[in-house]
Amino acid sequence: MSIFVRARFDAHDQRRAEFEELALALQEQVKEEPGTLTYRWFSAGAGSYLVIEEYTDDEAVAVHQERSAELLERAGQFADLVYAEIHGTVGPEIRAWAEARPQVTVFPDFPGHGGTES
Repeated sequence: MSIFVRARFDAHDQRRAEFEELALALQEQVKEEPGTLTYRWFSAGAGSYLVIEEYTDDEAVAVHQERSAELLERAGQFADLVYAEIHGTVGPEIRAWAEARPQVTVFPDFPGHGGTES
């Protein structure tokens, strides 16, 4: 089952350009991640950014987290993570990562449903 991530960032006023450069670098990097199905950035202007991600499975999320660790750490210098939502059933590694961050919520698949994919 796919795993979806939706995360919102507010860039610091004087650091917007640097944050946008990092977002573009992440966008380029994920092109080399076969388990990344969707990775799109959006902006509502005034330093408000949203990324929507889709991965084939929990392992693909972990690969992205590992490969992007340095860039994501740097992003924290330029913006605040307002919230992140992880949709889908994730393993203990991703769950532990999410539980260590109060602004991250995991939404597992609905019990007994599991969803359908087209």
